[in-house]
Amino acid sequence: MPELPEVETIRRQLATILVGRRVTGIEVREEKSYLGPKRVDQVITKVGRVGKYLYFDFADGSMWEIHLKMTGRLIWDRADYEKAKHTRVVVVMEGGKLYFWDTRKFGYIRVVSERKQLGKDPWEMSEAELMRKLQKTGRSVKEAILDQSLLAGVGNIYANDGLWEARINPKQKANTLTIPQVKKLLSSLRRVMERGLATGGASDNSYVNAKGEMGSYQNEFLVYGRTGEPCNRCGTKLERIVVGGRGTWVCQKCQL
Repeated sequence: MPELPEVETIRRQLATILVGRRVTGIEVREEKSYLGPKRVDQVITKVGRVGKYLYFDFADGSMWEIHLKMTGRLIWDRADYEKAKHTRVVVVMEGGKLYFWDTRKFGYIRVVSERKQLGKDPWEMSEAELMRKLQKTGRSVKEAILDQSLLAGVGNIYANDGLWEARINPKQKANTLTIPQVKKLLSSLRRVMERGLATGGASDNSYVNAKGEMGSYQNEFLVYGRTGEPCNRCGTKLERIVVGGRGTWVCQKCQL
């Protein structure tokens, strides 16, 4: 699933392209992928983001919420997506088209009246606030930082790499983390997500940006998906375990 760096990459691209453009029509090819009126004639005034959700604000005060889920893409004006098998929605605009493409059909565009109320992004969260939140849960730290109501935008890729960077065991109970550990965790999450942004995101699955281009963070994974490969710090073979039902990669020496 695209995480904060991937969704923010798309947001930045679309903000420069779409703000000020008028949506003149909607072609819905998969009914559950678009929930809203089929007739639209409004100008986009803002492209925003909350966690992994995108929001398009319109001049009349209405708003779209867009979630890419596992395999969704938003592609600006590429002819090869016009007749693509998995193009679910075509948004017709002045000067081009925006394609919503999704193989698994879990993603959506829908009209909403307000934005999701989630936790803060890692850059907006203070160390003290994160400490208070983690002290309130007995879950593992990995499960806690994946909770979007606690910390928005963090997904499995950046949680794994951030925990390794911070030298924290993913199984450690969140409410047992020390102040130095929380400080290191937050700075590590910010660092790996900043690197994700700088490289255009991780295209290890189906993610591409709004221009249809792949990111390259998958070439820099610190631990995610690297079962049996050597740890970049100590050379110990990385292991795959399961924490909270999610695949988790860990160095058993560095992250004791």
